[in-house]
Amino acid sequence: MHQLAFLCVGIYTVMSAVVGVRLVRLYFATRRTPELLMGTAYLAAPACGYPLVVLGPALPSRELGSLFFAAGETGIVLGVSLFFFFNAKVFRARSPLAFAAAGIGSALMALTALEIVRGYLALGPGSTALASVRAASVVLLITLGSGYAWTAIEGGRHVHLMRKRSRWGMGDPVVANRFLLWAIAGTLQVFSAIVAATSLQTGGNMMTDAAPLLATSLVGAFNSALLVFIFIPPAWYTRWLTRAPGGALEAV
Repeated sequence: MHQLAFLCVGIYTVMSAVVGVRLVRLYFATRRTPELLMGTAYLAAPACGYPLVVLGPALPSRELGSLFFAAGETGIVLGVSLFFFFNAKVFRARSPLAFAAAGIGSALMALTALEIVRGYLALGPGSTALASVRAASVVLLITLGSGYAWTAIEGGRHVHLMRKRSRWGMGDPVVANRFLLWAIAGTLQVFSAIVAATSLQTGGNMMTDAAPLLATSLVGAFNSALLVFIFIPPAWYTRWLTRAPGGALEAV
């Protein structure tokens, strides 16, 4: 099971890096902030942060493992924080509350990650035995899950709006499908956070136990495919979406 989990982590890492690089390159062509936020978020968290956090406890060297783990947690905090501000910028650009929520979420991620890293430096992979580390991990997962729930809700809301526009002949099936897949990806990540938090609450170790590792990595691998269809849709897929009169809107 661990081998499958590491394979899925590898797939998610590679696809996140590909999408992240593509979005950052797109930013240099368009100078649009959302592309920079999301591209850097994918490079920092799933492409670098998460694999380092998974790899750190597996290394025989305690010092090197701690370095990998701390660097990974830093990448995750940076990536998720950028993800929060992407949500605010794209979906709620005129709402000060949305940007305040993004700031609060980022602060919670940073503070809890500091405690998790502190515990890891002291005890290694067994640090989740510490009540403070366990509590910080649960808060981090709740914050992370809340951010992905925000994504799922906004994606679903925009799918609904696109369906309403389609009645007037203004709906874009490709854009509608992008929002739909975005909502699905967010929902799956919420599920992953719930599995990891449940493992912690029942005395497990989400960094080394097979069940939370596999759940997180399987969701990541599946979302890798969604990333392609959201950000780099193949020509055949776009043709399929636009072939029917209602395109993707008919399938929602």
